Amino acid sequence: MKKIQFLCVGLCMLILYSCIKPNDSYNATLKNYTGLDGCGWVIKMNDGKVLEPTNLNDFISNPKENQKVKITYITENGMASICMVGKIVKITSLEK
Repeated sequence: MKKIQFLCVGLCMLILYSCIKPNDSYNATLKNYTGLDGCGWVIKMNDGKVLEPTNLNDFISNPKENQKVKITYITENGMASICMVGKIVKITSLEK
């Protein structure tokens, strides 16, 4: 019986793991929107979308206007933004 339970748990984990999509990385540009009310540094994607990162300082302490980066991120659901120029995200990796 324990072998069957172990097999079922292993099979379930394999199925769940196969459904997880790895984070895609994206080329983007840092933009300083500090002049807009409630804004700061944002990430402008190559397709024109704007992202509002919650943790940019964890990856880059001195961002520069128009600095090219490659990022992966996850969307922060349930968070509100004063800036309201794009979706709020948490960066998971950033390469300069």
